[in-house]
Amino acid sequence: MPGVVFEAEQPRVVAEFWATLLVGDLAGDDGGGWRVRLPDGPTIHLVGATAGKTTKNRIHLDLASGDDDTPGPGTQNAIVDRAIRLGAARVDIGQYAGAVPVPWQVLADPAGNEFCVLEPRPEYAATGALAAVVIDSPDPHRLAEFWSGATRWPIVRTEPEFVSLRAADGRGPWLELLSADPCPPVTPRCRLELAVPASDGNSAAGTASSPAAPGEFAAEADRLRLLGATRRGAGRLVDPDGTVIDLVPGR
Repeated sequence: MPGVVFEAEQPRVVAEFWATLLVGDLAGDDGGGWRVRLPDGPTIHLVGATAGKTTKNRIHLDLASGDDDTPGPGTQNAIVDRAIRLGAARVDIGQYAGAVPVPWQVLADPAGNEFCVLEPRPEYAATGALAAVVIDSPDPHRLAEFWSGATRWPIVRTEPEFVSLRAADGRGPWLELLSADPCPPVTPRCRLELAVPASDGNSAAGTASSPAAPGEFAAEADRLRLLGATRRGAGRLVDPDGTVIDLVPGR
């Protein structure tokens, strides 16, 4: 699953927020950033800010919730209350504009990155704390074809307003493409990471001692270009909507 990169003025503070809220493992990286690794889920990578946050992110996280009788991440209200105690804040991104109140709640982490705490939904009952990584798109059906090829995940749900992908084994969070008009602009504050596994079986080992070779990064970049991505320098591409993708070593 793609990892998610958020820029923050205080990356360690925000990484600690996500590690505590989602019960993930926290580790520093060589560039001064921090990674939160989730069981059966993506890595959330917090790095130093290159620009101030001026608009809604194009990428956000949806958190799963349960009810009092179901083991899991907790009830929606309990998760919201816990997030606020850890430093989150409620935000209005237009969810109150409709005639009918939405059932999810919208917050922002200490760096202002928006996320949603969903009401209990059966399709997310077994995802763990993170239900989905969500990408806003002007055309989610077109974009889904790219991301299905990029992740090698099948498209499992298609609706007029969104498209959902999930790993073939049915484990972990979903990747969802959500229709947005207008779509938030591309900014460096949020982007995605795709892991490049080493060949010759090293990817199965998942060890940092056998990283992918430069030729394997080039081959992966070429594969993504054939799917519709555009190169933006060494190890960086953009998807058909312009969302930035960084290629990183597989783990």
